[in-house]
Amino acid sequence: MKTIGIVGHVDNIKRIQRVIDKSFSNLKGVAIEIHDMRQVETTVNFLKEHINDFDGIIFTGKILYDIMNHRMHSQNPWVHLDNDESQLQRIFLEATLKQGLDIRRISIDSYTPEMVQTIYGDFGFEPGDYEAAVSDVDIFRDTLIEDLVDFHKRHLRTQPGAIAITGISTVHKLLQTEGESSILLVSNENYIKNKLYDLLRKIKFKDMSVSQIVVMSMEIDLDNEYDLTSENEYSVMLEKTRITEEVYKFAQRIQAAVVETEKNYLLFTTKQILEFETNNLRELPILGSINQKTAHTLSVGIGFGTTAREAKSNAVIGKNKAFKMGGNQCFVVYDRKRLERITAFDKVDNSESLSPTGLELPFKEVSEKSGVSINNIYKLKSIMDLYKKDTFTSLELAQEFGNSLRSMNRMIERLERAGYIEVVGSKIIGKAGRPSRILRVGI
Repeated sequence: MKTIGIVGHVDNIKRIQRVIDKSFSNLKGVAIEIHDMRQVETTVNFLKEHINDFDGIIFTGKILYDIMNHRMHSQNPWVHLDNDESQLQRIFLEATLKQGLDIRRISIDSYTPEMVQTIYGDFGFEPGDYEAAVSDVDIFRDTLIEDLVDFHKRHLRTQPGAIAITGISTVHKLLQTEGESSILLVSNENYIKNKLYDLLRKIKFKDMSVSQIVVMSMEIDLDNEYDLTSENEYSVMLEKTRITEEVYKFAQRIQAAVVETEKNYLLFTTKQILEFETNNLRELPILGSINQKTAHTLSVGIGFGTTAREAKSNAVIGKNKAFKMGGNQCFVVYDRKRLERITAFDKVDNSESLSPTGLELPFKEVSEKSGVSINNIYKLKSIMDLYKKDTFTSLELAQEFGNSLRSMNRMIERLERAGYIEVVGSKIIGKAGRPSRILRVGI
């Protein structure tokens, strides 16, 4: 008999428990209720204190999983219910066929704009055929629930007849209490069963005491062009934090112990778990997440061996090979005579697939098109992240950069000519000053 913790809203816990009672005689579920962000710290402390009481944990949603994974690192297997495309397709069909609702006007959380656009496209809708407000609320704020409720209510009140679609039970209940039209995303029985099977497989792999040790060596790809340490200490700290967060998220997935240095990470895990999480070493999602969410890439080596020392040595060999080949790739070293690259990388295709004004635009491309240095592009993006906005006056930017207004305006003009800045208004600075332009930054 295996004991698992079920973390989430009580309604979702009951759905999972019903599946366990019906189909898993070898599982015992223990409810760990959490309805609000203010309960997160208590839940984290509870899990840390009672971690040995559970063989694994299942979270009732991805947002909750991300929040908890951000707060703690567990050696026990974790899985979470996710909101996939088929789930939203089912919601659209039920809303249309059963309830007669118009799905062309919605507010939605728990999905990315790209996923929403894809699903509408599958139904034959073009982007101009529907109005979908997708939440970009910061999930790590203590006011997450209130922020999401406010997001949905604002859209519903400006778009009469619209529908709120949420993956969070508490948000759904609060909207219903206020008389708003809301639909809750709910996982079906088969999906929950598959997630429980995944959790059982992870538990089985962890229990294998004779599992072969595998070491992963990861290093941040740096060269002179991207070395930002001399210009902006805040930017460097922010960037390193982002990379480290992605590494620890991946480490959680593969149940790895992490040893961290200034720009290198060593992850110790087992062959079975790593193969399970990487589709038998055919996919390595951390390369994509680092490339998309930060200004850097990783070189990764995976080393096998009969001892931990041998596996570590082979991992370093693989990492060095990946770095010499240009970075953002991975080599697996089984022994000194067998080395394989498991991740193809095409710099041209990767950059062309990104929107010219999207947040994932490579800083090098912005620099080349505008003539502004990479360090200044990165500093500008860091200022946007710090203040969580994309509109500034030229005077505000000059003050943040520590530049004269004339010098700042020259940089702004270059970015404006290249299409990365647009003037959206003006603002009077002081009692009798000239209007200062309000600029929207698109990097």
